[in-house]
Amino acid sequence: MNRIFLLLFFFLTFTEIFAQDTKWEFASSLGIDMGGAIPIPLSEMPDDAKASPKLKPNLGIAFKRNINERWSLGTELSYHTLAVDAKVNVISQAFWADDRSYATYFSGEAYSSTELQFIEIPFTTYYYFNKRWSLVFGAYYSIMLNGRLETEGRNGWISADKNDTDTAPLPGTQNTTFDFNDELDNYDVGVLVGYQFKVGERVDLWGRFNVGFKSIFVPDFNNIDYEMYQFRFSTGVSFILWTRT
Repeated sequence: MNRIFLLLFFFLTFTEIFAQDTKWEFASSLGIDMGGAIPIPLSEMPDDAKASPKLKPNLGIAFKRNINERWSLGTELSYHTLAVDAKVNVISQAFWADDRSYATYFSGEAYSSTELQFIEIPFTTYYYFNKRWSLVFGAYYSIMLNGRLETEGRNGWISADKNDTDTAPLPGTQNTTFDFNDELDNYDVGVLVGYQFKVGERVDLWGRFNVGFKSIFVPDFNNIDYEMYQFRFSTGVSFILWTRT
């Protein structure tokens, strides 16, 4: 992260020397997020899985440096909440003890609720097709403030012996609850791509897709055979508060 900030500083300083007629912009933004966490590889997603992403507000500020008529660079600071409910049938889902010395297994219907609250710091590049439309792309780093992934198991079977739950007839008669809150990692990195549309001199509409490049779980998490990555769509409006030549 320190290297990224240093490179950005030197790049902006360089453009300041050779492009004195460019302009700084400072804006606030308000929007909504919708998305979740998807398994990678996608072939690991069960056919019967059902997800219900929730709409959550986001709020941020943005700095942008206009380099010329076609290009700008920017960075932002924004607050987001990613929330999704899901249902899937599982076989021998493991729930580990705090010291990971043993696991309890569950087979049956799993209803999960995930919510991730985080601060995002994207570094963005803007390419302007014309005075209204622009392509936005870049990379982001996010810091997790709070994470929750809780699951309720219904109509199934519970056992400390995986062989029991591997072959148990379903539906069963047992219910349970378990969570992976302590297994969620405290940061994420990824890429983004989207658009920006100018509707007024100081008002922009925007939309973006964000895709995480690392699992939402800590590196040594091995309860499941695949990893989960953030996938999110955001849209909103930005208000340019001031500009400077």
